[in-house]
Amino acid sequence: MKNILLFLFAIATNFATAQTLRMDQVPPAAANAFKVKFPNGQQPGWSKEAEDIYEVGFIDGKKNETAQFDASGKWLETETEINYGAVPGKVQRAFEKELEDYQVQEVFEVETPDKGISYELIAFKGSKNYDIVFSAKGELLKKEEGSGNE
Repeated sequence: MKNILLFLFAIATNFATAQTLRMDQVPPAAANAFKVKFPNGQQPGWSKEAEDIYEVGFIDGKKNETAQFDASGKWLETETEINYGAVPGKVQRAFEKELEDYQVQEVFEVETPDKGISYELIAFKGSKNYDIVFSAKGELLKKEEGSGNE
C-alpha cells in the first residue's frame, strides 16, 4: 500500500509540472499504443510532457510504471519502479563505487527502443542527492546532482 501511495504521489508531483490530460485530450494513436503494449495496465493517468510527448502513469500487476509515447503512437520509454535488490550486481557495485555511503531512495528500470535497459537511481547523503544512471553492464551513463529536496 505504501508503494502505491508513493507512486501516486510521484505521479501527482510530476503532473504538477506537466499538463494533466483527460482521455479525450490524449491522441488516439498514443492511447491505443498504450493499450497494445500494456494490455494489463490499470488506472492510467496521462500528462503532456512536451510538444509531442505524452506520458502515462499506471499499475501493471504490482508494478508502478510510466511510459511515454509520441502523438503517432510510437513508444519512447518505460520506467518501472523496482527495489534496489532487483538491480543487477554489476550496477550495484558500480553505484557503491561511484557514490560510497549514499542511501538509495528510488530505483527505476528504464527501457527505450534504442538503448535497451538502464537503471536510474536517486540517492542521498545528508542534504546532497544525485540522479545517477547506469547501463545494464554497470557503465555510468549520467550523474546529476540534485537540489537536496527532490
